[in-house]
Amino acid sequence: MINRMRLLLLAALASVATLAGLTLTAPAAQALPADFTLTEENPTAEGLSQVVEFLVATPASDAAKARNLEGGMDAVIVPKTVYNLGLFRAPRGSSSITEVTGRSGNSVHAKLQAASAGRPTVNMTIEFKKIDGNWRLANNSLCQGVKTVGLNIYCNV
Repeated sequence: MINRMRLLLLAALASVATLAGLTLTAPAAQALPADFTLTEENPTAEGLSQVVEFLVATPASDAAKARNLEGGMDAVIVPKTVYNLGLFRAPRGSSSITEVTGRSGNSVHAKLQAASAGRPTVNMTIEFKKIDGNWRLANNSLCQGVKTVGLNIYCNV
């Protein structure tokens, strides 16, 4: 019964979005593994997009998300909240890294573009840090994202 109600709600939201002229993004063609991390030496925009997607658009476990965050378990509340709100995942929104803009040692900066129905598109530069062999979203970028989106979450990582 609950699943049927969810399907009806999603269908209704898609209909309203279509009438309002909004474009809804389809789910990613290839699902990310439940233990996803990005370990390549020179991360690409596509690889960094997968980190962001894993954090905000998948129901991955807290432990799995923590492995992709500089703040670890202390920072999981942010992507968990964004996922639960559905802000930057289909059918309501999307996010992607449009380009890698620079690298300094174990730090990479990249341009993020995130969209959500009924909200302005977010364009910001974010940082990833290579820690314990994988690229993680930096604390400063996580907290800046909280402010940019206007989430009522205390960010102290």
